[in-house]
Amino acid sequence: MAVNPLFSEATAFGVLNNFLSEFHNDNGYALPSRYEVLMSAPGGAASQNTRKINLRCESISMPGMNLSSTIDSSMYGVQAEVVDGVSFADTIAMTFQSSGDLEERIFFERWQEQAWDRETWNIKYYKDYTGTVDIYILDINNNKKYGIKLYECYPKTIEAVPLDYARATDIIKINISMQYKYWDTLDITANPKSLVEKLFDTQKTGIERIISANLPKVLSRLG
Repeated sequence: MAVNPLFSEATAFGVLNNFLSEFHNDNGYALPSRYEVLMSAPGGAASQNTRKINLRCESISMPGMNLSSTIDSSMYGVQAEVVDGVSFADTIAMTFQSSGDLEERIFFERWQEQAWDRETWNIKYYKDYTGTVDIYILDINNNKKYGIKLYECYPKTIEAVPLDYARATDIIKINISMQYKYWDTLDITANPKSLVEKLFDTQKTGIERIISANLPKVLSRLG
């Protein structure tokens, strides 16, 4: 005779009633069409109407984060993969609807020009051409529910725009590949660490792992 297994909770968590109640509560679900973008550009690009350009952002990719890992050979028994670094995506994709005078393209052209001199072709200082990009997720009442800030940004690529008679009713779209260094959440209650603190923590963790790897395995077992 078969023996039925026993569980700490007999009833399934994701039953239909619970699912529907979560869907209809005040929080609901996050929608990809409910977002806001706020860019802060340096130098000459900052003099343009950035509020209007922010509103023209038709689509944007929310950046991710990757934890690189390695096998910790100092562990006794089953060896785990431990985190040994963090990396961010190289760029994010942004698409802007263009106004009649292509103000949006001009904005990013001027931003790129903060990185080099048209007369001498010399490259300028990094801090002279980097800005920030804020991305917010909104609810149906336009309340900000989640936000991140991209630091040290600049438009790495302004993509080519195809022109042809077959697109008579289409709007010209400006596609941008935005380079950034890292991002952080904008929740002021989270009290995020500064980049210097994060780098110090990463370095400290790496040193601790090196020390641990050089300990005799008998001491690792005692830990």
